[in-house]
Formats: sequence, structure tokens, C-alpha cells
Amino acid sequence: MKALLSATTLLILLLFSGCQSNGASHRQRPLIGISCSHPNDYSSARTTYTESVIQAGGTPMLIPVTTDSTVLTDIVSRLDAIILIGGADIHPSYYNEEPIEQLGEVDSLRDVYDIALIRLAAQRNIPMLGICRGEQLINVAFGGTLYQDIPAQHPDTTVRHNQEEPSSVPTHTVHLLQGSAIAQITGQTELFTNTHHHQAVKQAAPGFRITAWAADSIPEAIENINGKPIWGVQFHPEALTMAGDSISARFFHFLIDKAAASRRGK
Repeated sequence: MKALLSATTLLILLLFSGCQSNGASHRQRPLIGISCSHPNDYSSARTTYTESVIQAGGTPMLIPVTTDSTVLTDIVSRLDAIILIGGADIHPSYYNEEPIEQLGEVDSLRDVYDIALIRLAAQRNIPMLGICRGEQLINVAFGGTLYQDIPAQHPDTTVRHNQEEPSSVPTHTVHLLQGSAIAQITGQTELFTNTHHHQAVKQAAPGFRITAWAADSIPEAIENINGKPIWGVQFHPEALTMAGDSISARFFHFLIDKAAASRRGK
């Protein structure tokens, strides 16, 4: 009986020790905040975002949609990096324009929430990656402008920017600026990628430069040139990553590396 109890006790201790070890290991993974949309009063994000972060070695945490500045400040202070996801149009009042007829659905709550996240992260020098709407928001938050509707406001219509195919299917080419962050991340001079948008960066914000373009000259990536760890892409690397594209996965490995460095610097 004593032998049985001793073995049982040993097993429990080993399991407990393993749990503690695993917990410590998980705590060492960079914590990546992911902004949310809020359909039907849910704070949610597609699993392509969270799984891309997990595969790259990070721990994803969804940031609930709220305008409570105290809560957002507390959350952001704990993060090692942030991903801003896609979604609805941004209200043009944020870049001092009146809405045009072709403007799509806007989400005033998300506009306030997302811009607050961007500013809080920038103040703390937390690495930030904007994807689709996320890239557009970064540009607007720092003083840039957007095409409210590409077909209505851009003369070249040779590229269809809102593809009918799933996000897992690449449909058009993006040309990368040599020496830019996006070129260094991917190791490429051009990408074959997906596209699901009708808005885009028009004039880059002060302190940023455009580093990738579609064949019709629509901007496809921006990066900060003043030393802040902020990048944005118009396409959806998370969808291609989950479809097995190793080049798209490099965006998330890059962000995790930056997040790990940010954590070490805290």
C-alpha cells in the first residue's frame, strides 16, 4: 500500500512539475494582441490570425472591442506586439474628407477602438502589424489619407482588388521596394497574393513610406521610417499562411522576433 501511495504521489508531483514547466515555457512566448471586429455584439477575430501567431511561436490574445481607455491601456501595457485585423471602411472624417457615395459600411466604435490601440502601442514602442483595414488605420492614425473607393477614385482599373476567390487563393502580383522591410521579411522582389478591399492608402502619413504596389500603382504596404516598429500590408498573409504558404508565414515569424526583442527590452 505504501509503495502504491509513493508511486501515486510521485506521479502527481511529476505531473505538477510538468505543468509548472509548461506554464513557464508558455509565459516566455511573446504575447501578441489581436484586435477584434464585433459582429452581433461579439468581440471576435478569424482563427487564421490566431493560428498564424501560434505557428510562429507567439501566444495570441484577442483584445475586446471597447472604448474604455483604462482597460485598453492596461491590456496594451502587457503586450509584446499587436496585429490590427481587417474589417469595415474607416470614416473619412478621420482624414478630413466628406464621405462619397461609394463609401461602404463604416463602424464608428471600431474606428475609435482601433485608433486608440494604435496610439497606445506607438507611445510604448510596441511592434505593430496592420493587415488590410489595419494598414489603412495606421496610415490614417498618423495623418495619411485613403482612397474611399478605388474604382471611383483611381483611374487605372486593370487590377481587381476585391477578388471573388477565397482568401487562401492568390490572384495578383505585388511589387516590393528593394531594401524595404517587406522585401527583407519575404526575401522577394514581388509577391503573388490575395486581395479583399475597395479602399487603400492614398497619401502616406508623415513618417511613413509606401513600400509595395499592385500593377495599377495602388499601395500594398507601408512602413515607418522614423525608427518605430510599425508595418502594414494591404493583403492577407494570415489566410495564405494557413493555406501553407511559407513566404506569407514569414510576416508572423518576423513579428514574433520583434515582439521577443521588445519583451527583453522591458
